[in-house]
Amino acid sequence: MRVRFIYSCLVALLLTLRAWAGDTYAASSALAEGRWVRISVEKNGIYKLTYAELRSMGFEDPAKVSVHGYGGWPLAEDFSEPYVDDLPSVPVWRGADYLLFYGKGTTKWEYDTQSRTFIHTNNPYSTAGYYFVTDATATNEAETVQNSTAAATRVTAYDDYLLHEQDLVSPSRSGRELFGEDFSSAQPRTITTFSSIPGITSADGKVTMRFISNVGSGTGRATLSIDRSELLSILIPANSDSHTSAIAGEQTVTWSGEKSEKPNVVVTYNALHSNVYLDYIRLQFQRTLKPYGAVTLFRSLASVDNASRFIVEGANENTLVFDVTDGDLRQMETSLSGSELSFTIPAGALREFALVQTNQSLPAPTLVGEVANQNLHGLEQQDMVIISPDALATQAERLAAAHREHDGLKVLVVSPQAIYNEFSSGTPDATAYRRFLKMFYDRSATAGTPPRFLLLFGDGIYDNRGVTSDVRGLNLSNMLLTYQSQASLDASSYVTDDYFALLEDGSGSRLETDKMCVGVGRFPVRTATEASQMVDKVLNYMENASEGRWKNNLTFVADDGSNADSYTTVHAEQADWLAEYIEENHPEFLTNKVYFDAYKRDNSGTYPDVHNRIASLLKSGQLLINYVGHGSTTAWSDEYVWTQSDIQQSTYTNLPVWVTATCDFTRFDAPATSAGESVFLNATSGGIALFTTTRVVYSSNNFSLNQALFANLFEKNNGVRRTLGEAMMETKRSLRDRNKLNFILIGDPALTMVYPEYQARVTAIDGQPVGEGETFSFKALARVTVEGEVLDANGALASGFSGSLYSTVLDSRDSITTLGNNIVGDSPRIFQYEDYPNTIYVGQDSVRGGKFSFSFMVPKDISYSGKEGKLNLYAADSSTGNEAQGSFLDFVVGGTADVAENDTIGPEIRQLYLNDTTFVEGGAVNATPYFVARVWDKSGVNMTGSSVGHDIMLIIDSLSTKSYNLNDTYSLVAGSENEGLVQFSIPELEPGIHTAEFKIWDILNNSTNYVFTFEVKEGLKPNLIELYATPNPARDKVDFYLSHNRPESELTVTVMVYDMTGRFLWSTEKSGSSELFKSYIVSWDLKDNGGRRVRPGIYLYRAAIRANGSKEATKANKLIVLGQ
Repeated sequence: MRVRFIYSCLVALLLTLRAWAGDTYAASSALAEGRWVRISVEKNGIYKLTYAELRSMGFEDPAKVSVHGYGGWPLAEDFSEPYVDDLPSVPVWRGADYLLFYGKGTTKWEYDTQSRTFIHTNNPYSTAGYYFVTDATATNEAETVQNSTAAATRVTAYDDYLLHEQDLVSPSRSGRELFGEDFSSAQPRTITTFSSIPGITSADGKVTMRFISNVGSGTGRATLSIDRSELLSILIPANSDSHTSAIAGEQTVTWSGEKSEKPNVVVTYNALHSNVYLDYIRLQFQRTLKPYGAVTLFRSLASVDNASRFIVEGANENTLVFDVTDGDLRQMETSLSGSELSFTIPAGALREFALVQTNQSLPAPTLVGEVANQNLHGLEQQDMVIISPDALATQAERLAAAHREHDGLKVLVVSPQAIYNEFSSGTPDATAYRRFLKMFYDRSATAGTPPRFLLLFGDGIYDNRGVTSDVRGLNLSNMLLTYQSQASLDASSYVTDDYFALLEDGSGSRLETDKMCVGVGRFPVRTATEASQMVDKVLNYMENASEGRWKNNLTFVADDGSNADSYTTVHAEQADWLAEYIEENHPEFLTNKVYFDAYKRDNSGTYPDVHNRIASLLKSGQLLINYVGHGSTTAWSDEYVWTQSDIQQSTYTNLPVWVTATCDFTRFDAPATSAGESVFLNATSGGIALFTTTRVVYSSNNFSLNQALFANLFEKNNGVRRTLGEAMMETKRSLRDRNKLNFILIGDPALTMVYPEYQARVTAIDGQPVGEGETFSFKALARVTVEGEVLDANGALASGFSGSLYSTVLDSRDSITTLGNNIVGDSPRIFQYEDYPNTIYVGQDSVRGGKFSFSFMVPKDISYSGKEGKLNLYAADSSTGNEAQGSFLDFVVGGTADVAENDTIGPEIRQLYLNDTTFVEGGAVNATPYFVARVWDKSGVNMTGSSVGHDIMLIIDSLSTKSYNLNDTYSLVAGSENEGLVQFSIPELEPGIHTAEFKIWDILNNSTNYVFTFEVKEGLKPNLIELYATPNPARDKVDFYLSHNRPESELTVTVMVYDMTGRFLWSTEKSGSSELFKSYIVSWDLKDNGGRRVRPGIYLYRAAIRANGSKEATKANKLIVLGQ
């Protein structure tokens, strides 16, 4: 498929295509009242509607019917071009019992004066053009054009063209261009499209062919011959770019000499190469001016700037001529002499005519169906527009309602077809989305605020028409259009949602520099179930009910490079710049640096410890995770450190925002689901949103975007946090490169990250007030007391704040040099960075009346560096939902306390079990048991990790490959500095007897060991410990609680309800990850499976639970239902 935007010598649209001022729109759509029926046409031409057909459509008086619209040519993308608003009336010509109108199909032809060639443009969004029929408006009768008085040029032949083009395949699955027949077998093909051209003359014509091929070496050669005479040859050079799927070649030649009315056109390719496809062939020639069927479209280059007389052979009293140059229908005044018909025109631009034989069978448009009244033009200003397919609209409306209530936004949910009806003549066109948004944008100058957000509530596909083989079987009705680049074969090809946000006058032709005016996001959902799950995720996130220190956590992951970039350290350098930006400007956050080369690489060339570290961090909870490096649609990095399978199997519940500066990670417009989409589409885990990539991207440009994005995410705008969509919009407004077009927001653009908005600050250390320039020392074995307060968003003491406080004290920063796993020449590729490698203390205490205090003992295992450490704070008031964060940096770590406590006894293990407290030595467990140890120590547990051999360890079967460092899993019991929990989900074990050794140290380096055995049994069913319902009795709804022994496992839960006679009434089955030591909850609205509310009485409910394909565990109980 070829879409080109060139200078058109066709006249501007004179009547129906009136150019509206940028802020002028109909106050009400024509579709607001009356009966409207939608019809379609496939090709440019004259179409006939009989009065009988109009009556069958429900119109009582066909003489009052008019036609509206402008068909299927692609809309102008440049908003400096004139465009029509709403649905203009189309002139019609009426016969005795029928009407004729000129319909535009999906191929637009223009004459390029530079190449002297007719050029075609296909609509990349639709296979038909659409119009509307109504009797609700005044009729628009075709005018008659009088003959010109003088005509020196005699026209007896006209310029015609034929096109052969089949849209069958896209080698790169990107861009607008689709390609036709496969020539990889190097077999010649006869093109039958041109097998009959009656009336062709010997005048010079033109032949254009475009071909693509992926040539490994040498040169590819495509030839076209007509009647065994080679006319055209295209040479295609070898392709050395791995990101280019094929190279295109195009040639136009003059076609001279005598021409057969039945030409034999043959195309040949010379070698066995890949991705060898014909794009199209255009023939341009002259034909004798006479009717060739019921409708003949014609034009004459000889008439340009010349007063001309057109003479038509073979005419009769049934022959009509219409001028259709501007898309209207105007009857030409003609003279008939025998079988010769003539008409004259004055000098001027190229004109298009239609020769019609009314006594022959004329094409009829296809009936699509009646259109309900609608009036998008009459809407008030909106803050947010959600475009949703009808099948997903219920879920889109749920999200809209949440934004109305939670954020006070005016939100509109609208179907794509409703937009097409008023903004693209009912024809699918991506630019219609822009036009609709621009109406609100332009009206805001006088009618309120401009729109802020656009959410595309549906997946998309590169082949918007669904004509290629790998897209044809998909359900496109649940998808929204994508904006694809013209480039379709190499790394310059892109898909971007930015296009829909370009609303300024004159925008649309320079996407790299045009400015986004709204924040845009997309939900790549294809089914109502996916849509419901994603709305559930967003609503839960908006409620911000999941408190925890995870909101202070940011993770930065960096690739170690690849052979393609000579194993550069640039990925780590960029990730570290971002992390240090946070440390410098927002020390209230904790940064986790995961740089591949800082970890050992195993013999297979992968980084299992990096994988485990990412898994551990995601499980503990992250506000945001940022990846810089190589990637694909299925994984991060060449080493597949984090894969689509990992994403799909994730069960962590605190959802981060993902930033992925890597190639192709979220190629949402491919038929298959990408890894980035899987992050979002994971029903209960994954991520809440992604700033991510859809195509090949480049490191330096990625870094610029990453830097700008972090500034917009973490810096307030006039004291207000930017939403995700606003952050992306402002980021892209600051950049002027094409690379930014390959970044997309997957998620809700009106959503704001759940930053704690209050400040937690330290006021005193060991009773001494903190102050400017004051530095404290945290000495080994010293007891430190920290006092502080919580300030509200205005900086005043939050005296009403009471709740939990979480504190983390980090040892001083250290310089870390990566391992140099990659060696180029004789030089290992190493990178040096600063980090806080060791933790001194992690505690949980309380805040009362906005004040807090806690104490801890500094471990013996510290760095003794005398350098600055970091104290991080997070606080939450559950009663109000307010949260606070902060940090304290004015202390150094070093020295030893003058008086040390005397403690020679290791930690006491007060409780240790797998899965639940009923576990006994040698007990049976599932393959991924959950380990819990409750420990106590007089001085405190050592979790610093700064001294070899003093870590909290769990070792399975004495194997180094199954030895797990559990320092990060230790947490103090609230309010205690001596008692804490170690909790860890053991990776999958094989069936059989296993031995485990648990080892733990206190801060004075006294240790305790505990060895126990257990048996892994395949398919072991869970233990359904308790089943109950609340409220019971129930009046409006009831929640069933299932208490079990499979924390952090994938569970399938079934609940069934019966009446007391045993008659089945209702059931549901749900799957998802179980939260740590929390019951699984299933809700019921007291309606049976038919939607009828059950009667008051006593009912029996039964629950079943299974995990990872195990057998079911079941329990039953009774429920009382009260009358309403």
